[in-house]
Amino acid sequence: MGNVVIFGNQKGGVGKSTLAVLYACWLSDVRRHSVCLIDLDAQANSSKSLRHAPAIAEAVALFGTDLDAIVSAREQPVALVTGSRKLADVELARADVVIPAFRRNVTRLAQDFDAVVIDTPPALGLRMSAALMAAHAVACPIELEEYSIDGVADMLRTIFGVRQRYNPHLRLAAIVLNRFNPHSLRQKAAVHDLALNFREFVLPARISTRSAIPEALAAGVPVWRLPKSAAREASLEVMRMFELLQQRIEASRATTPADAQP
Repeated sequence: MGNVVIFGNQKGGVGKSTLAVLYACWLSDVRRHSVCLIDLDAQANSSKSLRHAPAIAEAVALFGTDLDAIVSAREQPVALVTGSRKLADVELARADVVIPAFRRNVTRLAQDFDAVVIDTPPALGLRMSAALMAAHAVACPIELEEYSIDGVADMLRTIFGVRQRYNPHLRLAAIVLNRFNPHSLRQKAAVHDLALNFREFVLPARISTRSAIPEALAAGVPVWRLPKSAAREASLEVMRMFELLQQRIEASRATTPADAQP
Protein backbone atom coordinates (compact mmCIF):
# COMPACT_ATOMS: atom_id res chain seq x y z
CA MET A 1 0.00 0.00 0.00
CA GLY A 2 1.28 3.47 -0.87
CA ASN A 3 2.16 6.13 1.66
CA VAL A 4 -0.59 8.59 2.56
CA VAL A 5 1.05 11.95 3.30
CA ILE A 6 -0.68 15.09 4.57
CA PHE A 7 0.48 18.66 4.16
CA GLY A 8 -1.25 20.50 6.95
CA ASN A 9 -1.14 23.35 9.43
CA GLN A 10 -3.93 24.89 11.46
CA LYS A 11 -2.67 28.28 10.30
CA GLY A 12 -3.35 29.41 6.73
CA GLY A 13 -0.97 31.12 4.35
CA VAL A 14 2.07 28.93 5.07
CA GLY A 15 2.39 27.40 1.60
CA LYS A 16 0.90 23.97 2.25
CA SER A 17 -0.89 23.81 -1.13
CA THR A 18 2.26 24.87 -2.96
CA LEU A 19 4.36 22.26 -1.19
CA ALA A 20 1.73 19.52 -1.58
CA VAL A 21 1.67 20.08 -5.35
CA LEU A 22 5.46 20.26 -5.65
CA TYR A 23 5.92 17.16 -3.52
CA ALA A 24 3.43 15.19 -5.63
CA CYS A 25 5.23 16.29 -8.81
CA TRP A 26 8.62 15.48 -7.25
CA LEU A 27 7.50 11.95 -6.36
CA SER A 28 6.38 11.48 -9.94
CA ASP A 29 9.34 13.12 -11.71
CA VAL A 30 12.21 12.08 -9.45
CA ARG A 31 11.04 8.90 -7.70
CA ARG A 32 8.90 7.70 -10.62
CA HIS A 33 5.98 6.97 -8.31
CA SER A 34 2.37 6.88 -9.33
CA VAL A 35 0.77 9.68 -7.30
CA CYS A 36 -2.74 10.81 -6.44
CA LEU A 37 -3.25 14.25 -4.90
CA ILE A 38 -6.45 14.87 -2.91
CA ASP A 39 -7.42 18.53 -2.58
CA LEU A 40 -9.51 18.98 0.58
CA ASP A 41 -9.29 22.78 0.61
CA ALA A 42 -12.47 24.52 -0.53
CA GLN A 43 -10.32 27.20 -2.19
CA ALA A 44 -8.98 24.43 -4.47
CA ASN A 45 -5.58 26.03 -5.04
CA SER A 46 -3.90 22.65 -5.56
CA SER A 47 -6.51 21.75 -8.17
CA LYS A 48 -5.80 24.99 -10.01
CA SER A 49 -2.07 24.34 -9.99
CA LEU A 50 -2.64 20.80 -11.30
CA ARG A 51 -5.28 21.82 -13.80
CA HIS A 52 -3.61 19.75 -16.52
CA ALA A 53 -3.67 16.56 -14.42
CA PRO A 54 -6.37 13.93 -15.00
CA ALA A 55 -9.22 14.34 -12.51
CA ILE A 56 -10.34 10.92 -11.28
CA ALA A 57 -12.95 12.06 -8.74
CA GLU A 58 -14.22 15.02 -6.74
CA ALA A 59 -12.89 15.27 -3.20
CA VAL A 60 -16.37 15.81 -1.75
CA ALA A 61 -17.35 12.38 -3.10
CA LEU A 62 -14.74 10.70 -0.87
CA PHE A 63 -16.91 11.55 2.14
CA GLY A 64 -19.95 9.80 0.69
CA THR A 65 -20.41 6.42 -0.88
CA ASP A 66 -17.47 4.13 -1.59
CA LEU A 67 -15.62 4.85 -4.81
CA ASP A 68 -16.30 2.60 -7.77
CA ALA A 69 -13.41 1.41 -9.91
CA ILE A 70 -10.76 4.12 -10.13
CA VAL A 71 -10.12 5.46 -13.60
CA SER A 72 -6.61 4.31 -14.47
CA ALA A 73 -4.25 7.26 -14.30
CA ARG A 74 -1.01 5.59 -13.31
CA GLU A 75 0.61 6.55 -16.63
CA GLN A 76 -0.05 10.22 -15.95
CA PRO A 77 2.40 12.36 -13.89
CA VAL A 78 -0.12 13.03 -11.09
CA ALA A 79 -3.78 12.05 -10.77
CA LEU A 80 -6.06 14.58 -9.08
CA VAL A 81 -9.05 14.35 -6.77
CA THR A 82 -10.35 17.87 -7.19
CA GLY A 83 -11.35 20.34 -4.49
CA SER A 84 -14.32 22.69 -4.68
CA ARG A 85 -16.47 24.97 -2.55
CA LYS A 86 -18.79 22.02 -1.95
CA LEU A 87 -16.23 20.70 0.53
CA ALA A 88 -17.38 23.30 3.07
CA ASP A 89 -20.64 21.34 3.42
CA VAL A 90 -18.70 18.35 4.78
CA GLU A 91 -18.13 20.26 8.01
CA LEU A 92 -21.90 20.13 8.66
CA ALA A 93 -22.18 16.38 8.14
CA ARG A 94 -22.17 13.59 10.74
CA ALA A 95 -18.64 12.62 11.70
CA ASP A 96 -19.58 8.95 12.21
CA VAL A 97 -20.70 8.81 8.57
CA VAL A 98 -18.23 10.91 6.59
CA ILE A 99 -14.98 9.98 8.36
CA PRO A 100 -15.27 6.18 7.90
CA ALA A 101 -16.27 6.72 4.24
CA PHE A 102 -13.24 8.93 3.66
CA ARG A 103 -10.88 6.45 5.28
CA ARG A 104 -12.19 3.59 3.14
CA ASN A 105 -11.80 5.60 -0.04
CA VAL A 106 -8.29 6.77 0.82
CA THR A 107 -7.30 3.17 1.57
CA ARG A 108 -8.62 2.22 -1.87
CA LEU A 109 -6.56 4.97 -3.52
CA ALA A 110 -3.45 3.94 -1.56
CA GLN A 111 -3.85 0.44 -2.99
CA ASP A 112 -3.92 1.85 -6.54
CA PHE A 113 -1.11 4.41 -6.23
CA ASP A 114 2.41 4.42 -4.84
CA ALA A 115 1.60 7.58 -2.88
CA VAL A 116 -1.46 9.61 -1.91
CA VAL A 117 -0.81 13.27 -1.03
CA ILE A 118 -3.50 15.23 0.80
CA ASP A 119 -3.73 19.02 0.89
CA THR A 120 -5.82 19.87 3.95
CA PRO A 121 -7.85 22.97 4.86
CA PRO A 122 -6.18 25.52 7.17
CA ALA A 123 -8.36 24.73 10.18
CA LEU A 124 -9.22 21.76 12.34
CA GLY A 125 -12.55 20.29 11.31
CA LEU A 126 -14.03 17.12 9.90
CA ARG A 127 -11.95 17.24 6.72
CA MET A 128 -8.62 17.60 8.51
CA SER A 129 -9.64 15.07 11.16
CA ALA A 130 -10.61 12.56 8.48
CA ALA A 131 -7.29 13.10 6.68
CA LEU A 132 -5.30 12.57 9.87
CA MET A 133 -7.19 9.37 10.63
CA ALA A 134 -6.41 8.03 7.14
CA ALA A 135 -2.76 9.11 6.85
CA HIS A 136 0.63 7.64 7.62
CA ALA A 137 2.67 10.86 7.79
CA VAL A 138 2.23 14.61 8.20
CA ALA A 139 4.45 17.34 6.81
CA CYS A 140 3.76 20.61 8.60
CA PRO A 141 4.83 23.66 6.55
CA ILE A 142 5.62 26.77 8.52
CA GLU A 143 6.54 30.36 7.82
CA LEU A 144 8.89 31.83 10.38
CA GLU A 145 6.42 34.28 11.85
CA GLU A 146 4.92 34.34 15.33
CA TYR A 147 1.41 33.19 14.42
CA SER A 148 2.71 30.43 12.17
CA ILE A 149 4.88 29.06 14.95
CA ASP A 150 1.87 29.09 17.28
CA GLY A 151 0.05 27.03 14.65
CA VAL A 152 2.76 24.34 14.85
CA ALA A 153 2.09 23.77 18.54
CA ASP A 154 -1.64 23.40 17.82
CA MET A 155 -0.93 21.00 14.98
CA LEU A 156 1.38 18.88 17.13
CA ARG A 157 -1.29 18.51 19.81
CA THR A 158 -3.83 17.50 17.18
CA ILE A 159 -1.53 14.95 15.53
CA PHE A 160 -0.57 13.25 18.77
CA GLY A 161 -4.19 13.23 19.94
CA VAL A 162 -5.36 11.52 16.74
CA ARG A 163 -2.45 9.08 16.90
CA GLN A 164 -3.25 8.10 20.47
CA ARG A 165 -7.00 7.71 20.02
CA TYR A 166 -7.67 6.79 16.39
CA ASN A 167 -4.65 6.11 14.18
CA PRO A 168 -1.48 4.56 15.62
CA HIS A 169 0.05 4.60 12.12
CA LEU A 170 0.19 8.40 12.10
CA ARG A 171 3.55 10.15 12.44
CA LEU A 172 4.67 13.76 12.22
CA ALA A 173 7.35 13.33 9.57
CA ALA A 174 8.71 16.87 9.61
CA ILE A 175 8.25 20.57 10.17
CA VAL A 176 9.10 22.20 6.83
CA LEU A 177 10.60 25.70 6.95
CA ASN A 178 9.08 27.61 4.04
CA ARG A 179 9.46 31.12 2.63
CA PHE A 180 12.61 31.77 4.59
CA ASN A 181 14.30 35.17 4.34
CA PRO A 182 18.02 34.69 5.08
CA HIS A 183 18.42 38.44 5.68
CA SER A 184 15.81 38.61 8.43
CA LEU A 185 17.22 38.58 11.95
CA ARG A 186 13.74 37.87 13.29
CA GLN A 187 13.40 34.75 11.16
CA LYS A 188 16.87 33.55 12.13
CA ALA A 189 15.86 33.90 15.77
CA ALA A 190 12.68 31.94 15.05
CA VAL A 191 14.75 29.11 13.53
CA HIS A 192 16.79 29.02 16.72
CA ASP A 193 13.63 28.82 18.86
CA LEU A 194 12.19 26.05 16.70
CA ALA A 195 15.41 24.08 16.99
CA LEU A 196 15.24 24.33 20.77
CA ASN A 197 11.58 23.33 21.07
CA PHE A 198 10.99 20.97 18.15
CA ARG A 199 14.47 19.73 17.28
CA GLU A 200 13.47 16.17 16.38
CA PHE A 201 10.89 17.36 13.84
CA VAL A 202 12.55 20.31 12.05
CA LEU A 203 14.22 19.36 8.79
CA PRO A 204 17.77 20.72 8.38
CA ALA A 205 16.83 22.55 5.18
CA ARG A 206 14.83 25.62 4.18
CA ILE A 207 12.93 26.86 1.17
CA SER A 208 13.60 30.55 0.63
CA THR A 209 11.14 33.14 -0.61
CA ARG A 210 11.56 32.90 -4.38
CA SER A 211 9.32 34.29 -7.11
CA ALA A 212 10.11 31.35 -9.40
CA ILE A 213 7.97 28.95 -7.35
CA PRO A 214 4.59 30.72 -7.64
CA GLU A 215 5.45 31.69 -11.21
CA ALA A 216 5.97 28.05 -12.14
CA LEU A 217 2.74 26.89 -10.49
CA ALA A 218 0.83 29.68 -12.20
CA ALA A 219 2.09 28.20 -15.45
CA GLY A 220 0.96 24.74 -14.33
CA VAL A 221 4.45 23.22 -14.00
CA PRO A 222 6.78 22.42 -11.07
CA VAL A 223 9.60 24.90 -10.55
CA TRP A 224 12.30 22.58 -11.94
CA ARG A 225 10.52 22.64 -15.31
CA LEU A 226 10.44 26.44 -15.50
CA PRO A 227 12.91 27.46 -18.26
CA LYS A 228 14.48 30.32 -16.30
CA SER A 229 17.82 30.62 -14.57
CA ALA A 230 16.07 32.00 -11.47
CA ALA A 231 14.32 28.66 -11.06
CA ARG A 232 17.58 26.71 -10.65
CA GLU A 233 18.35 27.67 -7.06
CA ALA A 234 14.70 27.31 -6.05
CA SER A 235 14.67 23.82 -7.57
CA LEU A 236 17.76 22.79 -5.63
CA GLU A 237 16.20 23.93 -2.34
CA VAL A 238 12.88 22.23 -3.03
CA MET A 239 14.45 18.95 -4.10
CA ARG A 240 16.80 18.91 -1.12
CA MET A 241 13.83 19.46 1.20
CA PHE A 242 11.81 16.64 -0.37
CA GLU A 243 14.71 14.19 -0.26
CA LEU A 244 15.02 14.75 3.49
CA LEU A 245 11.25 14.61 3.95
CA GLN A 246 10.99 11.33 2.04
CA GLN A 247 13.73 9.80 4.16
CA ARG A 248 11.74 10.69 7.28
CA ILE A 249 8.51 9.31 5.83
CA GLU A 250 10.07 6.01 4.81
CA ALA A 251 11.84 5.66 8.15
CA SER A 252 8.68 6.35 10.14
CA ARG A 253 6.69 3.88 8.05
CA ALA A 254 9.33 1.21 8.64
CA THR A 255 9.12 1.63 12.42
CA THR A 256 5.31 1.55 12.66
CA PRO A 257 4.18 -1.67 14.40
CA ALA A 258 2.94 -4.14 11.80
CA ASP A 259 -0.07 -5.09 13.91
CA ALA A 260 -1.20 -1.50 14.60
CA GLN A 261 -4.76 -0.97 13.42
CA PRO A 262 -6.13 2.56 12.88
